[in-house]
This record gives sequence, C-alpha cells and structure tokens, in this order.
Amino acid sequence: MSRRVGVDLGGTTAKLGLVNEQNEIEKRLVIPTDRTLPFEEIIARLADGIKSLGPVESVGFGVPSCLKPGSGIIIYANNFGWKNKDLRGELQKHLKDTAVYIANDADCAAVGEYFHGAGRGYESMLMLTLGTGVGGSFMFGGRLFLGGNGSGIEPGHIIVREGGEECTCGLRGCLEAYCSATALIREITSSASPLLARLIRENGGKANARILFDAVEAGDEDAQNILDRYLRTLAAGIGSLVTVMRPHIIVIGGGISQAGDRLFKPLSALMPSAVFSYDVIGCADIVPAALGNDAGIIGAACLKDALGA
Repeated sequence: MSRRVGVDLGGTTAKLGLVNEQNEIEKRLVIPTDRTLPFEEIIARLADGIKSLGPVESVGFGVPSCLKPGSGIIIYANNFGWKNKDLRGELQKHLKDTAVYIANDADCAAVGEYFHGAGRGYESMLMLTLGTGVGGSFMFGGRLFLGGNGSGIEPGHIIVREGGEECTCGLRGCLEAYCSATALIREITSSASPLLARLIRENGGKANARILFDAVEAGDEDAQNILDRYLRTLAAGIGSLVTVMRPHIIVIGGGISQAGDRLFKPLSALMPSAVFSYDVIGCADIVPAALGNDAGIIGAACLKDALGA
C-alpha cells in the first residue's frame, strides 16, 4: 500500500495527514474551514492542501454528516449548512487522477482505531464515542459494517428506557439521552450536592465528567449515585450491543473515556449482569481508544480498505 491522505473535516479546521504503509502520519497540515465561504471554494482549498502533500494513491474524507448510501453526496452537514452536496464529485474536479473515499467522521475514527489503534489485530471491533452525543461503529474482517442500505449503525440510539428522556433524534429513551457527556452534565448540574456545586464554580461555572469523578473520589454520596446510574445504563446499552454483535474488542473514545480506570474498571465489572450467557460466552474486553485526534485522519486514509473498494 502506498501513501494516502486522510482528511478529518471539522467546523473550524480540516486536519490533513499523509499516511504511510504502516498507517503512521508522516506529514500534517491544518487548513481553516471558513464556513462563510461557498462550498466550492472550501473544497478547492482542501484540494490544494492535499496536492501539496505530494502524489498519493488515494484520499479519504471524514465528514460530520450523513451521507447518501453508496455515494459521496452529503445529505446534511449542519456545521456548514451543506445540503445534498456532491463532495466526491467536487473533489474529483481538482484531484482527477486520485481515488476519493468518503465516510462519516465517527466511522473514520473507528477505522483508525481498528487498523492502527486499540482495535489493531482483532477480527471485529465495536467502538463507542461518549461525547456530546453517543456515536459508534462496527468493524468486522477489516471492513466497516454499514448495514443493508449502507447508512451505517447508530448504537447511541438503541432504546435503553422505553418512554424515557427525549433524545435530540426525536426518539425517547435512547442510550445517548443518558450516557452522552451532555446527559451527564445535565445530571451533575441538577444535583443538590454542595461539593459538585463548588467544583463547578471553581471550574469557571462549567461542569464536566472529571468533576463528577473527583467528587466521587472525595466520597460525595450524590456524585456516587449519579455515577452508579450512569454506569448501569451504559452497561445495559453495551451489554445489548455485545449480545447482538459479539465483538472481539470494545473500544470507547470521547471525552468521558479520559476518566481511565475510574470509568473502565466499574463498567467492566457490570458486564456479567448485562450480557446474555456471560457465564458461558463471556464478553470482550472494554478498552480506551488509543489514537486521540489522529484516529480520524488515519481512519480516513484507510477508507479504501475499510469500504472494500
């Protein structure tokens, strides 16, 4: 496999990386993505950046958007206001002799972890990202699983409580409505705990997962109750996914995963009560993502293999 470029497209910048045969980033480039500019001009600037990295076999793009199955057409990228934009077609105007592959940015992060991160060497991998929402992807046999119609999977929107909290997707009781960073912050800020209130004030009025874990370590009962509820719900969601998919490894990324053992040890301890036939079949290890912000770049560069193109 020769060199490839991976592009992680964000709302303020696009991170580009020249990736070698060992799936290592050799060169990096950051290009501002001025959302006030026309779609065509942003893509032209990105194409110039790609060409500046040298001749490559292919280019992969991770896009924060739903994509029309089997195409490079962006259905809606809310960060940019792009609707029904032919990203692949626009790129090919500038990169005529270079193959272009496009996928959702969360899927690209999973591909990166599978080929060069925490999922490396495993036949299958389930990845969840615990951030503003709960995203996720499934890798099997070196390929990204996109379902029967090519639209991918949405593990953050399995129902964990029938008729529960309303989710931003319009459903009720989604895993995301309880286990995203957004949901956890809601629980923290609504708590009556004086310690949590003080820690929030000391953090400039901003709540986050670290504050909760710090309060738990300090022996705060309210914080412990919040964490226990969070872990039980997350375990139920992961357990259901494991029962259906039986992955060889479970990788968790996103901001909450930075809690390390304070998250992973108690979560793993709950798996026997959350997975069907755990006593016979067991459950894959649950581990933190390894690549950080590089996952999207490396994964995008590996899309040719992951999509079976």
